[in-house]
Amino acid sequence: MASPSLTSVVGVRPFLVGMFVDALGNGLYVPLTLLFIHEVTGLPMTTVGLGVTVAAVVGLAANPVAGTLIDRFDARRVLIGTYVLRAAAFAAYPLVDGFVALLVVAALIAAGDRAYHPASGGHVSALAEGALRDRLYTLIATARNVAFGLGGLLSAGVVSLAGTTGFAVVALMNAASFTLAAACLMLPGRRAPAPPPRNPGGYRQVFADRPFLTLVAAEQAYTLIHLILPVALPVYAVTVLGVPPALLGVLYAINTVLVAAGQLPVRRWQRHARRTHAMALSGLILMAACAAYAATALLPAGLPRVGGLLVATLVLTFGELMHTVPSWALAAASAPPALRGRYLAIYQQTWALAAVLAPAGFSALLDTAPPLLWLTLAALVGPAALALLRLTRRLPPAAVAPPQA
Repeated sequence: MASPSLTSVVGVRPFLVGMFVDALGNGLYVPLTLLFIHEVTGLPMTTVGLGVTVAAVVGLAANPVAGTLIDRFDARRVLIGTYVLRAAAFAAYPLVDGFVALLVVAALIAAGDRAYHPASGGHVSALAEGALRDRLYTLIATARNVAFGLGGLLSAGVVSLAGTTGFAVVALMNAASFTLAAACLMLPGRRAPAPPPRNPGGYRQVFADRPFLTLVAAEQAYTLIHLILPVALPVYAVTVLGVPPALLGVLYAINTVLVAAGQLPVRRWQRHARRTHAMALSGLILMAACAAYAATALLPAGLPRVGGLLVATLVLTFGELMHTVPSWALAAASAPPALRGRYLAIYQQTWALAAVLAPAGFSALLDTAPPLLWLTLAALVGPAALALLRLTRRLPPAAVAPPQA
């Protein structure tokens, strides 16, 4: 019997289009976040940095709130809300003229960004199950990476042509992208099934689920390693290895292209593997990437170090590809339907915590002794991979089982 097609699932196409447009908008500003805000608002860079940091901390509260709203209403409505919230905030950026206004706008965007992840994961879970859910996660990862890369190129073009005015244009284009993404989810048609009856257990039940909390703890190690490229590598490559800053853009582009192109082939390769086993194997690969980054410092300066960074980044990219889809699918399938929003909110909080901890933590380790960073990350992800193997028999069998399609 032929496997079911995603095109037969009502609501998938507009959802994917919305995701693509959303990622295109994110690609416009994320690579230049601090510079973007500085140019749009005219505020000093130190003020911008402080405002964004405070807003990120405030945004931590958005995940658990979003989880409650998803379970009370439905993920689709909350997802639309995150788009509307960020559209309004980006449209307001050109009007910001002081620290308080910056803090309000940046906090709204941070809250929308944080709430988006459990909402999108919950909506995927409502649209598809089993192998179809894994396939949908794969398509989302592919589409978002392609759109993010295109958004970065578009942003560079706009700023090059319009100068500082281009940053205001980018803000309005991003607001338009979120508006269009929300409109895609509001297209007429059959909606996803209504959420199940409310579960009175709430977050108490989530925190009483020890196997799931173990999964969350393991995921925290993985999320920190996912921040190597945007957070750790720029400092390590330039200040420790002495390579040209321009190389960072090349490595970032290689990572983006390979993640976009490799998601579907890797998923096909993993389709007969248990999700916990696939994630554990990705942990070993990510440990190898940490070792490769550390070993690069032992190579002679110049081309050998550039080659070492390239090899390490390729290994890191492969580990990320191996981890992403099994991670999303395992978390969604491990959650009881009535509490899926809360479960995914706690799971996605690992990314929020990593975003707060990584900049200061990575910098401190690099300042103390660069090898300490790679040793620490490897020491975290190694036990996480072992914990995932032990979870194979403790998590719901349907969640652990291979997608098989």
